[in-house]
Amino acid sequence: MGIFSILIYLMIAIYFASLWKIFEKAGRTKKWEGFVPGYNIIIWLKILEKPWWWIFFFPIPFVNLVIAIALNVETARKFGKYDPKDTVLSILLPWYYIPFLAFKDENQVAPAPTDWNNPKDRAKRTWHDHITLFAMAPFVGHVVLLLFKLIGTKQRPGKGSMEYEWTNAIGFAIVAATIIRTFSFEAFTIPTGSMEKTMRIGDYLFVNKLKYGARSPMTVISVPFVHNRIPGTFMKSYVEWLKMDYFRLPGYGDYTRGDIMVFNWPVGDSVLLHNDIIAHDYYAFVRSQSYNRYISAGGKGIEGFELKSSEYISNTRDFLVKGGGTSIMDTMGNIYGQIESTGGIQTLTLDKKENYVKRCVAVGGDLLEIKDGIIYINNQKQELPPEAQFQYRFYFKDWNARFSAEFLDEKYGIYQQDIGGTQVYGQYVNTEPQLQFYNLTCTPDVYAQLKNHPAVDTSFIMIEPRKETSISSKYSEFVSYCDIFPNHPDFDWSRDNFGPLVIPAEGMTIDLTEENWIFYGRTIDVYENNDVEVKKDGIYINGKKQEKYTFKQNYYWMMGDNRHGSVDSRYWGFVGEDHIVGTASFVWMSKHPEKGWFSGGLRWDRVFSFVK
Repeated sequence: MGIFSILIYLMIAIYFASLWKIFEKAGRTKKWEGFVPGYNIIIWLKILEKPWWWIFFFPIPFVNLVIAIALNVETARKFGKYDPKDTVLSILLPWYYIPFLAFKDENQVAPAPTDWNNPKDRAKRTWHDHITLFAMAPFVGHVVLLLFKLIGTKQRPGKGSMEYEWTNAIGFAIVAATIIRTFSFEAFTIPTGSMEKTMRIGDYLFVNKLKYGARSPMTVISVPFVHNRIPGTFMKSYVEWLKMDYFRLPGYGDYTRGDIMVFNWPVGDSVLLHNDIIAHDYYAFVRSQSYNRYISAGGKGIEGFELKSSEYISNTRDFLVKGGGTSIMDTMGNIYGQIESTGGIQTLTLDKKENYVKRCVAVGGDLLEIKDGIIYINNQKQELPPEAQFQYRFYFKDWNARFSAEFLDEKYGIYQQDIGGTQVYGQYVNTEPQLQFYNLTCTPDVYAQLKNHPAVDTSFIMIEPRKETSISSKYSEFVSYCDIFPNHPDFDWSRDNFGPLVIPAEGMTIDLTEENWIFYGRTIDVYENNDVEVKKDGIYINGKKQEKYTFKQNYYWMMGDNRHGSVDSRYWGFVGEDHIVGTASFVWMSKHPEKGWFSGGLRWDRVFSFVK
C-alpha cells in the first residue's frame, strides 16, 4: 500500500471518527452511535432530516459523491455555516471540515433554520447555494437555473431560493438517473460494424441489465455519465483506491447461446494512449510490433523470430510503456500508418474496460469448432443468425460496369466502408494481375443475388468463405503475429477454421498440461485473479505447485454477426461472467453513418425496434 493510499484511509478514518461529536452537539447522548458502521449514517441522516433509505445510495458510483456532498453541506447548514469559504471546505475537504465542526467548541448547531421569507436569511445563503449547485451539476445546473429565471419563474412564498430548490431537484435527478443507468437500463451507441446487419453502425441502443442481474459497481467513485475517461482527455474518470469485489444481483433469465451481450472487453485492461489506437488490443500490438521490429533488424521469417520472441516482446513492451512509437494496423494486420510516439500505457479496472457488443455463440462447458465459417457446438452445426455477414469477392467482366456505391447502399444497405477493391486490397492483385474485383461485406442472401448480376464474371467468383490463416508472409513481410486465439505459433487457426476448443465453466477441472496452459493460462492468471508462476518444474498457483485447476466462474464465447468484420473471441478468447454488463434490448434511434440527420440519415424502420 502506497503512502497516498495510507493518507486517504487515514483521512476517511478521522472523518468518520468525528461523527460522534457531531451527534453530541445535535443532542444525541449515546456516543457509540457514531462508531457503528452503517448505523452512524442512519443517525446522521435522521439528524439532518433526510430519509434513512439514502444509506442504500452509498455503494453506487457518483451517487455516493452526490449524497456525500449533500450530507456535508447540510451539516454545515446545521451549524449555520453559509460563507463561501465554509461551503467550499465542506465540499472539497470534508475530512478536515467535519472534524473542525465537531471539535471546535465555538461551532454549535444553529438555533433556528433558514427563514425563507426573510430577505436577509436568503441573501446570507446566496453564495452557499450557488456553490453547492455547481458542485452537484457543474455548469449544467446553472444553465437550467438561468433558463427558468429568463422565463420568469419567481421566488415562492415560504419556499427556498431557486438556487436551493434547483440544487435539490438536480441532485435528485442525477441520483435517479444514475441508479437507473447502473441497475436497470443503460444507453449505448454502436460505433462499428461488427454486428451488421443485426445491429447497425449508428444504432442507439438500450442495454438491459436486469435479465442476468445487475452487476454491482466495482469502482465506487467516478464521474457521472461517462465510462472510463474524462471526455476529450486521457484522464481516468474514476479513482481506484476505493473498490468493491464483483457481485451480481439476482436476474430473471439465463445466459443463453444466441443472446446479444454487452460486456467489458477482456483484454482491455491495458491500452496504448493515442487517439488512433486506444481501442486496439495492446497485447496484439506487442506481439505484432515485436515481429515487425525483428524483421526491421534484418531477421528472416517467423521460424527465426520464434527463437528470439521472448527477447523482442520484452523489449517492445518496455519501449511502448515508455511512450515509444508504433505502426498502426487494421484488424487484419495490414499496416496503414506510423505513430512517432504514444502516451504510454494506461491500465483500466474490470468494470471500466471498453464496452463491446457481440453475440454469445457458446457457453461454459461447450465444445466449440468453426469449419469453413460455420459454427459447431458439441459437434452440432449451428444455424447462422438471420443477418449474419461474410466478406465475398466479386470479379467483373467490365470494371466500368461494376456495382456503384449508390446502388449497393440504396438496394442492399451496404455502406461505402464495406466495399473494398483492388485499390484497397492491392496485395492480392500481385497474384492475379489480370483481374479486378470488389470485396463486399454482405449477407449470404445478398451474395446470392449479386453473384447473378450481369456484370459479374461468375467463372472467378470466390468460394465463400475465404480460407484464412493467422500467420502468413504470403503478401507482406510485415504482418500481424499470432492474431488468432490462442495467439500461439503452435496453432494455425483462422477466423473461418478454428478449434476444437472447450469453453471453461464454473467447477470444471482441467489438467495443467503444456497445451492446456496455452489455452487457459491467461484466464487462470488474470481473469480468475490468481498469483501464477510458471517454473521449470511446473505451474505454481498462489504459491503452491498444481497439476489440476478448477475454474471459479463461467465463461462465454462472443462473435460478431459480421463474421469477417468483427474482432471478437476468435482474437482474444474467453469472456468471464464478471465481465458481462447486460443484454441488448432495443434500438430507440438509428442514423445512417454516411448521411446527415436531415438528408435521409434517420432510419425510421429501426426506431424502437427490438434486437434479435
